[in-house]
Parts: sequence; structure tokens; C-alpha cells
Amino acid sequence: MNSQSKTIMHGLSTPKRRRLGTGRIIRSKDGWRESFIANSTPITQQIASALLKTPERCESPLPCNQIEFMRDSGNNSVCSDIPCSPGIEDLSDFQNWKSLYANKSNVCERATPRDFVDDNEITDEMFQSMLELKQSQNRNAVATEEFIQEVEDAFDAVNQSITHNLDNEHQDNLFDTKDSFLLDIQTGIVVEENNHTREEANQAKSKIELQDANSNNFYGLPPITRGLFQTFRNIEKFYDWQEECLNLDAIKERQNLIYALPTSGGKTLVAEVLMLREVLNRKHNALFILPFVAIVQEKIWALSPFAVQLDFLVEEYAAGKGHLPPKKRRKKNSIYIATIEKGLALVRSLMELDRLHEIGLIVVDELHLIGEPGRGATLEILLTTVLVADKNIQIVGMSATIGNLPDLAQFLRAAVFQRQFRPVELREYVKLGDTLHRLVYGAQGLEVVPERQLVYDYSPAATSLDPDMLGGLVAEVVPADCCLVFCPTKRNCENVAALLCKLQRKEMLSHRVAERAALSSALRAEGGSGELARAVRCGVAWHHAGLGGDERAMLEHAFRSGVISVLCCTSTLAAGVNLPARRVIIRAPRVGRRPLALAAYRQMTGRAGRAGICDTGESILICPAAEWVAVRAQLAGGLPPVRSALRPALGALLLPAAALRLPPRRLLAATLLAVADDDSIDINQLCDEELRSLLESGVLELPDKSSGDDCDLVVTPLGLAAIKGCLELNVARQLLEDLEVASRGLVLMGSLHLLYLVTPHDAAGIKPDYRHYYSLYSNLDEEGIQTAKVLGITENNAIRMMTGKPITNVSEQVLCRFYVALMLHDLWKQVPVPVVADKYIIPRGTVQSIMCSSAAFAAGAQRFCEALQRWWAFAPLLLALAERLRHCAAPELQQLMELPNVRKARALQLSRAGYKRIEDLAKASAEDLISSVAHLSRTAATHLISAARMMLIEKVENLRAEAEDVMEELKV
Repeated sequence: MNSQSKTIMHGLSTPKRRRLGTGRIIRSKDGWRESFIANSTPITQQIASALLKTPERCESPLPCNQIEFMRDSGNNSVCSDIPCSPGIEDLSDFQNWKSLYANKSNVCERATPRDFVDDNEITDEMFQSMLELKQSQNRNAVATEEFIQEVEDAFDAVNQSITHNLDNEHQDNLFDTKDSFLLDIQTGIVVEENNHTREEANQAKSKIELQDANSNNFYGLPPITRGLFQTFRNIEKFYDWQEECLNLDAIKERQNLIYALPTSGGKTLVAEVLMLREVLNRKHNALFILPFVAIVQEKIWALSPFAVQLDFLVEEYAAGKGHLPPKKRRKKNSIYIATIEKGLALVRSLMELDRLHEIGLIVVDELHLIGEPGRGATLEILLTTVLVADKNIQIVGMSATIGNLPDLAQFLRAAVFQRQFRPVELREYVKLGDTLHRLVYGAQGLEVVPERQLVYDYSPAATSLDPDMLGGLVAEVVPADCCLVFCPTKRNCENVAALLCKLQRKEMLSHRVAERAALSSALRAEGGSGELARAVRCGVAWHHAGLGGDERAMLEHAFRSGVISVLCCTSTLAAGVNLPARRVIIRAPRVGRRPLALAAYRQMTGRAGRAGICDTGESILICPAAEWVAVRAQLAGGLPPVRSALRPALGALLLPAAALRLPPRRLLAATLLAVADDDSIDINQLCDEELRSLLESGVLELPDKSSGDDCDLVVTPLGLAAIKGCLELNVARQLLEDLEVASRGLVLMGSLHLLYLVTPHDAAGIKPDYRHYYSLYSNLDEEGIQTAKVLGITENNAIRMMTGKPITNVSEQVLCRFYVALMLHDLWKQVPVPVVADKYIIPRGTVQSIMCSSAAFAAGAQRFCEALQRWWAFAPLLLALAERLRHCAAPELQQLMELPNVRKARALQLSRAGYKRIEDLAKASAEDLISSVAHLSRTAATHLISAARMMLIEKVENLRAEAEDVMEELKV
């Protein structure tokens, strides 16, 4: 019996506990208990069953003291209802839960850490004395501590049931590492997997255990972390630069740090080790800032197995997800993974409650984004706020494309670590005419060395189709290796893919035919175009923002596994998706209509080369001779400096500063704008002008008795609501106008009017064709007509649309937003995305992007309404809207789609296989999933189970946080 269990068991026999009658308080009346459990979520039901167990109701599978009981049990069964990956402790000697029910009286006797008390033994005087703190304060203090301990034990029991491995047979699965990447295809693709045999897995495990025994730690982390990195990342040894970076004095002394290396150098791994140290060793939370929602979900997916094994939480803050403020946890620490916008909201919410000290580390990926218009200002505001708050938070930034590192270092008060390491050699070429030239960077600058003349067996027809010999350059590496072709525009991606399909050789067309056919069918099932499905059969595809999320995910997985050999893509893939290739071809020195910048060029060429697959990577820039002089100057000129984008968004910095009582001048003086820009900027003048503008706009006001200090400025209710909702001031005012209109005639025949309230105020840049708009208006149902009428859109306006006459009584913004709201309404009714995209003449990717941004706006609008008492009635409506708008899927799929990287196709697969709830996945074993879900590899199954368990643990910990808040009140 361990010491903790002895303590618990000792508490069971405390006579004072029996005299105080706490069992009666906990159990209360059976009717209330049964009603509470029946109306609760599955997680709440499990906790309630553990907390409210009585001898008459002992059927709960989650006894609070299950560890102690199973150690004493004489049953040697090793079956498990909830098999898990092994935790830090060795729990292989635990017994089977099912064996516990052989003697129900024994289960009831020992299932919870409380002593069951007969109600007849408790008098009214005893019960009264428990509630009257003034009369029996000392005795009640003891009872309160015991009650708190019982609640904590119950939560611990539930978490143990989720995380711990009760089945010895499944422990070796942790060391099975190979993966297939076709995770979202539902028909017969056979993916090659090189799984370890059981003997090999055992040998690998033994080797790791031996290594751990010979070392005290793993970069300051628990020894099991070594096995986790080997298993889930296939990493056995860190690069020399990673070890050097992790042992820097700046890291040891918790100084801020910027480290810069070329793309694919392994920067993220260092950040992960630092975050693990923070949550496991220092017991502080960490915040990981990433640029895109898709990358946030990918990182949640990747870190979930680590979180389950190492007993911390991974929480998503992207789009409409995330608690603001975060739940205050006393037992576990969290890694918050957030987009830039949600990261700022999280920091502000913690500062408002004086809880910012709970975060010990902030990691920023792609730090160079601080120079981008819009999002760059948001990132600069976040970092400046943390610096001025001065809560001993370490900031670590990483990037591959920063040209003025000293300026960024001065802004962040950070040390700099810079290397030119790449795990795979990169050879850069430029194609001029029919000659391939090698680019060599040396002390003399950029040298262009002729390498070879390109000669392919083109027919005259092929030469006229492909004068740049793009087909020949691709054919040199495929299908044995893969190739990325970066194109200036989305349309050019599709045209180049069609060209390459015509030029492919027989060996390319005969490669993995069955798998390509299955992928083609899967894309058609998702509403993909016929042209894309036909291109996939040739091993070629395109990837851009116009595709739906499911389509992009399928193509990415297929490219990683080699089913797709050539992917024609836009520059956004270089920054947002990790798809390495043997050869990268840049179709033209342009991004859209703009010349190709050096930073973008570095991002693209950085995708060339794959560690462990090939020894070298190649990049080829196809450049017309007339443009080469300008392009060469760009390539030889060095990375441009990152400049502040804060100036247009000063209000977004100074308004929250007034609410958080931060000195505005000191805050503005700490920004990158003040530190890195030229000396011509007068910070005091800028601050005065912006504060004056905020006063005139009505979001700031002077107090009744002003002391003349800027810190005495008062934020008005509108300003506070805008801050709470993370809304720009112009957006907040527009929302206020929309709420005024809705308050006089909210149409609740359906969801259309509410959806209009949360459509992007710029209508996502969509300009509908008015003749098509008229046809949509003509087919509106009663709800649509009534909503249009409230917004001022009448039949007269529709006639003007048809006839092409200008509409003067309704703004173009209202017309465009109503058009987008109609589209969202169809999605709300679960009309498939491809059908909606065709109906409203909008690319599928744009449709999904609007749905995501509207869900985030709905969450912000809900907080905005909560902050303004007049609009409180809209808050619950918008809350429910935001939750459903994230996916617009069938109710039975919504819960599954909350899992990271699980889209509709995968959710349908899981549901059809019988995994209809998160709990079903959490209880599954990898073998169960692999056998019942097509094309799911062992590692993917393990990640999926870990993500499900992580979600359940987070729910349990949220309930624990609420319980702890109540218990804090009991201690007062």
C-alpha cells in the first residue's frame, strides 16, 4: 500500500468524520442525485458517480480508490476497458476493472475514499452543527479539508482511468512508429507500412530503458521523454546546434532569446523541449504562438501523446475555441497553443485577473510575421504588453527570415542564436534559357555558375506546349521522389498541373495506380472537381486556398506518402504546411503580381530536401532572361529588415493599456515601432494624438477629478466591451448598430438573422453578381424575406438588382453581408460545402474560411454582449451559434470534429465504425481502431486516442477547476 493510499484509508475510519455526518451532506437525497447524474455529460456523470456513490448504487466503473483496491485484489486478469499508453509510472500490475465486480459488496466497501454513514445515525443537531460555522469552526475546518480531499481523490481517479494503461499487452504499441499519411481516404488505398514486429518493439523498448537507466535525464526532462520523441517523432539524437542552443547561458538564466536558422533546421523541436521543461519542471504554463489555425491543430495533434504520458494539458486557442480567461488549475499545468489573435486575448484576460504570472514561457513561431500589416501589429502588441507587465515571463522567438536580428533583439531584450545549419544540403539553381545555372553564395557575393544544358526528347508539339521544359525538370525526379512546383496564382497552379498531366511518361502513369484511383474517388466524394480527380490519377495535383479543407488534407497526406508525386501550389504552402520534397521548382519570380521577395524565396526553397529520405535537396527558379537582373539583385541583397506594422493600430495598443492600468507612454516606448524605426518618430506626440482620438471616439473619457495623468483615463463601457470581445473599434461600433436594429425586430424563425450579425463586416471581400443575387432573393422562404425586410432589403431592391440599376437606400456592405449570411444559413442546414460553393459562386476554401472567421466573430460578439448589460439577452444566443458554426456538421459528428485534424470524412469513418463519442475513442485500443477504420496506421490511431483522452482530461480538469473555486470559498 503506497503512502497516499494509506493516508486515504486512514481517513476512512476517522470517528470525527462519522460524527460530523458529511456522508449525509455529500449524498443528500437520492432523487436530486439521480436527476443530476441523468442530466449531466458523460464526464460529469463519471465524476458524480464517484462523488455520490452509496452502498445501494455501486455500479460505477470508476471507483475513486481504484489503485489501492486493484493492488490488493487477488484477481490476476489483465483485460482492460480503457487500454492506454503507459504513463510515467509502471502500472502493469494493475488488475482488471471487470474482476472487481465479482463481489459487489467489496466494491461498495472500498470503491470510494469515504466512509458510508447510515442516515439513521445522524441527528438533526449534528447536521445543523455542520452548517453553522460560527458554532463549530474548528470541527468544520477539519470536515472541509476531508471533503476537499474526497473531491480531489474523485477527480484523480477519473484522470487515472483515462490516462493509465491497465493492459500489459498494449504497452509495446508505444514503440511502433511508422505511419501512413492517407488518413482521410475512405476507399481501397493500400498504403505501405513498415511496422515493427512485436520482438523488434520489445527490443526497442529495452534499448530505451537501458539508455534511460544510464542517464539521469533527457535534456532536463523525465527519461520517458526520450522514448516519446523516438516513437512519435522518430528522433533518436538531437542535432549539435540543438544541444548547443538548449545549453545556452540565456536559456539557463531564463533570458529572452531569438534563434534563427534556415527552414527545416529543426527549430520547433527546441521550442518543444523548452515548453516541456516549463510545465514539468518549473510548474508554469507555456504559450505557443503559431500563425495559422491549421498549424495550431497540427501541433495539438502532435503534442497530445506527450501530454497524456507526462501529465499536463494541451489547450487550443484558435478560431472560436478556448476559455477566456483560461481555467485556473491547481493540479496540472498547460501548454496553450494559440493563433496570434487568440494569444493576445488570452494574455489580456489573465492580466485583468492578475494571473499573468501563471505563464512562465511564451514561444513565437515565425517571428518575422511581426512586420506584416494587420497581424504583425497584433503580435507586436502582445509582446510589448508582456514586456511592460514584467512578470518574469521568458520570451523565445524563432524564424528563418529576419534581416535585422539586432533590432528584434533590442525590442525583446533578447539574446541571439544564429546558425546556417540544414540537415540536408540544398543546391540552388536558376534556369536561364535552356541552361541550368548553380547559385553559389560566397565572400564575393552571389556567383552564377553554368551547370548543364537541358536537353529532353520533346516532340515539336511538346516543345510548343512547354517551352520552359517544366515537364522534363519534373520527370527527372518523379515518381521515385516528389516535387513541389510553386506558381504565382491559383489559376496558374491548375494550368501547370494540367500541362504536367499531358507530359508525363509511362513510368509515372503506372506508379501506384490503385491508390491514385482510390484518392480520386475520395476527392470526388468530397465534391472535388473532375479536373482535379483526373490529375490525381496521373500523380499530379494542385494545392491552394480555393480547395476545401478536406481536399487539402487528403492531398497533403497523399503527397507525404508518395501517392501524389507532383504538387502545384501557391506560396502560402511554404509558410503554412510542412511538405518537404526532393526538388522544388519556382515557376516564375513572382507571387501574384508582385516580384518575388527574398524571404518568400527562402521559404519556398526551404522545402527542398527531406532528412532521412534523401541526401540533398534541389531548388530551381525558372526566370525569363529579361527579369534576371532584378531577380539577381533581390537574391544577392540579403534579407530585408522587419519593420513595425503598429502605427495604424495604435488604438488597439493604448485602449487596453488604459483598462489594464499600464502607462501608455511607457508602453508605446517599448514597442518595436519606437525601438527599431528611425529617430524621426516622436513617441510622445504619437501617444497624445492617439489618446485624443480615443477620447473623441467615446471609448475613453476623463474621470470626474482628473489628476492630469494619462493613467487616470477611464475606459467607457463600449471600450471595455470591445476589449472583452477582442474587436476592433470600427467593428464594435458596427456590431452595436446591428444589435440596435435587431433589438427592434430580431427574426427568430430560424438562425438567418443571427448569422447575419456575425458575418464578416467586410463580407470577406465578396462582391456578388447582382443578377444571381436576384435569383437567390426570389427563392427566399418566409424567414429569409422577413430578415431581408428588417435589414432594409425589399423587393424593389431585388428588381433593381435584376435591371442593373443602382441601389441607394441600402448600403453595399449590408447587401454583401446578407449574401454571405445566406451562404452561412445553407451551411447551418448542413448543405455540403461543394454544393454551397457552387450555389453562391465562391471557392470551397473561401466558404470554409468564412465559416471559421464567422465562428470566431460569434464568440467575440458573445463576450461583447456579456460586457454590455443592455445586450445580455443576445449572449446565450450567440454562444450557441458560435459552437455550432465551427463545423456546421450533423449533431452526431460535431463532437468528433472537435478533435484536432479530424475532418468530416474521418468523423464519418469513426461514426460508422461505432466510435460516436470522444469517450468511445478514449476507451479504444490502437488495434481496435486499426481493425475497424480503413487506412488508419498504428501511429495515427495512437495520436487519435491520445487526442481523445486529452480532451476528456481537459473536461475533467475544467470541472476540477470549478470545484476548486467552490472549495476555496469553503476555506474562507
